[in-house]
Amino acid sequence: MKIRTPEEQQRYEAERDAEPYLPGFTWGEFHRLPQRRQERESQKFFQFATSSLGYWKTCSLSPCRRAKACRGFLSEAQAASGSYQTNFPPCIREGAYRQEATLKEMARLYGLTDEEANGG
Repeated sequence: MKIRTPEEQQRYEAERDAEPYLPGFTWGEFHRLPQRRQERESQKFFQFATSSLGYWKTCSLSPCRRAKACRGFLSEAQAASGSYQTNFPPCIREGAYRQEATLKEMARLYGLTDEEANGG
């Protein structure tokens, strides 16, 4: 393992922080946001896939059903309950099937193969 000089470490961190992460955010910008804002931005990102999958049809939130697209965000109570994965919109709930389907849909929408989506 190579030990980095302080200058090398600083350059490495600056490069990592400048990498694109979510639409509108670099890695560094995103990770400097408060935790709750990070969760909200992640939920916005996944709304595209949940809309494509049609989860709005059975959503308990009327704005989603009216818009015929995912528009929901977890409430403070839902986020604190531990029953929801805080990076996904509320229509995902705690269901592992919907989480997996959403991730696959994101890969499909962005034109990734299964191998690319799984880090291969």
